[in-house]
Amino acid sequence: MNAPPGFFKAAWIVARKDLRIEGRTKETLAASLLFALVTLVVFAFAFGIDTIKRMGSPQVIPGILWVTVAFSAIVGFTRSFRLERDRSAFVAVAMAPIDRGAVFAGKWIANVVLLIAIEAILLPLTAVFFDADIVTPAGPLALVVLVHTLGLAALGTLFGGVVSRLGRGEALLATLLLPAATPLFLSAVQCTSSALDGRLADARTWLLLSAGLDVLYVLVALLVFDALMED
Repeated sequence: MNAPPGFFKAAWIVARKDLRIEGRTKETLAASLLFALVTLVVFAFAFGIDTIKRMGSPQVIPGILWVTVAFSAIVGFTRSFRLERDRSAFVAVAMAPIDRGAVFAGKWIANVVLLIAIEAILLPLTAVFFDADIVTPAGPLALVVLVHTLGLAALGTLFGGVVSRLGRGEALLATLLLPAATPLFLSAVQCTSSALDGRLADARTWLLLSAGLDVLYVLVALLVFDALMED
């Protein structure tokens, strides 16, 4: 009889399964990107290039970028547990001989990868729509996006699991996620603005705060996910 996989191996199995399904269907990626594209077009039409040049892209783009990321992510997080919910597979997952925290970790990794893929497409599109230079500050900008994506994905994965267990959709997820993620979004806007301005060092405190929130969100999610699977 084979021994059950350890925490990290089980997490990798869950993440690989989710990413393989998404790679085959591309449903979540397509839905999130379509939503993001429509949002960017609406913002670009509302502001106009003249307004953005007058105000400066570091003041305009961060808010638009993270609002777009937030709502696109909600679409993805809602679908994160869709397979388990549609096939009533939560019981099977709960009874599997693996650490239930590994299920959260696997889902979180898959959501981080998908969110980064969406952001990798969103950033160039934002630069095109709003005439911004993201090549010069590419390094600091990538760091800012990564740090805030880790925390956002942790919260989204946890609340995505809660919403799926309750059989509810995007509305409840947004109600739970957006208030909890507000400190992360405030930091993301501040850090992105500083990165675009070439002064990320000035936002060091915000970046450290976000890194701390990432750790806190992941630890809390690992602790409560077991109870979520029990209910």
